[in-house]
Amino acid sequence: MTDEAETVRLLHRADWTQLRLHAQLADGSTVLVAPGKRYRFETAGYITGCDGTRPWKISDEEEDVDGEVRWISGPEPPLRELLCPAWLLTGSRLEVQGRTRACGRDALQIVVTRRPSLYERNLSALRNRSAQAVVDAELGFLLRLVQPGWSDESEITELVTADFDPDIDPGQFQPPAGSLRGESFGEVFSGGNVGWRAAKTAAGLAAGGLGLLARHGPTRPDHEAGDVIPAIPAKDPAPEVSPDGPPVGPPVAADLLNLLHAGGPIAFTATMHEWMDFGALASQTPTWARRAGFGGLGYLMDVVSEGPGALQQTSTVRISGPRHYQIDRAYQPRQGPVSIACDGERLSKVYADKITIGPAEPLPDDVGELADPSWLLQCWLAGGESVSVGGRPSYRMSVARRHDYPSTAMWFRGVVAVVDAELGCIVRLTSYIGTKAVRRFELENLMPAAGDFRVDLPEDLPVVVAGRFDDFPRRPHSPGQPVTLGGIIARQAAAGAGRAARNLLGRLVPRDPV
Repeated sequence: MTDEAETVRLLHRADWTQLRLHAQLADGSTVLVAPGKRYRFETAGYITGCDGTRPWKISDEEEDVDGEVRWISGPEPPLRELLCPAWLLTGSRLEVQGRTRACGRDALQIVVTRRPSLYERNLSALRNRSAQAVVDAELGFLLRLVQPGWSDESEITELVTADFDPDIDPGQFQPPAGSLRGESFGEVFSGGNVGWRAAKTAAGLAAGGLGLLARHGPTRPDHEAGDVIPAIPAKDPAPEVSPDGPPVGPPVAADLLNLLHAGGPIAFTATMHEWMDFGALASQTPTWARRAGFGGLGYLMDVVSEGPGALQQTSTVRISGPRHYQIDRAYQPRQGPVSIACDGERLSKVYADKITIGPAEPLPDDVGELADPSWLLQCWLAGGESVSVGGRPSYRMSVARRHDYPSTAMWFRGVVAVVDAELGCIVRLTSYIGTKAVRRFELENLMPAAGDFRVDLPEDLPVVVAGRFDDFPRRPHSPGQPVTLGGIIARQAAAGAGRAARNLLGRLVPRDPV
């Protein structure tokens, strides 16, 4: 295995939740980490930690006088950039410059630079330039990281001492007296605190109002534009996810990890299908939400689960490079454009009655995630068996969300990804709740693209400058349209709950130290 391939494997498998570490940083701060998501980080005027379940913090600037929970959170990695290094693998090129020693350990010195990618939002961590890092040759964690700062000076995060087998006092992970403590949603909304009872009332009222509006409102469409089918077709077995997070199965081979890191094609054409089973989603409402008094939420979910089945939507995709693409929907959405086209300078959106023109934008996330699969390297992976999709050789993997990767692509705990073995893009991505498929994206008729790219727009529509609210429908009330009591109650309930929810937000958002 080459040094580059070995480094990809090291960065991908580094798992802070199994780490034992006591280290000091160049700025004098210290970190203590133990298996089970326990940690304690101390710097001047600020201490934070986690007992494995609930994070806590204490600083010179704030104090928990009344003993109330101040933010909703779970265990999060300390020193994320060093201890969760898989972020360096997304949308990047990696070069090993040699072997070195750091903190008394064998290490690899690497340079990471951005490469062209269709998933531009995947690349923000590198700040448009490059990073230099020293990687522990055994465990894969970063011992040193140098990144260009916003000014001319580089930003350096470095461990100056590191003990990977320290003596650990479990009491150091317990919250000190007077610290602020975070809790999960389930813990917060099942508590008896007056503030949280008000929050439950507001949230339940909002959800109940939406349920009334959906059931009794004057316009209750059964589904959005698209084809409705009984269920998402079964094509891949549901992944089995272990209690501690990773999917069950053999580790992914190094060749497949390298294929993911290389990214997919820069230019291709395909037919993209999307399925979403809203009824299955609604039927999985957490039991703690109903137990905690969210009667309105249960009512809303009951209404949604009455839907006729899974919605299937189809689009044609043409891509010729970053910000050179056209996506044509095979259906007319109730809101939003039927076509999106970008020529590198301008983004055009085609609606039923107009074309809007605005600045160029990246490829939409759902397409970008399929086009460049390197984001998968920040997730837990297992499997990699050979399968055929549309007559093309592919690899099938089970995917699970990691604690250190809050990705919008991983809404659900278990996912199956099928990657084209030649082009390297994701051709099928299915999300599961338990054993039931609830969401899927799939590329059919996949072909590499070549030649000049031109957007294809209708000529009989007026062209206007894009506005902020173009994608929101305008539906003025018709004088002849019936108004139901349920609709009136629903609107009033949703409006009142919305005001209560806005007041609550300030209590839910953590205040980080300066």
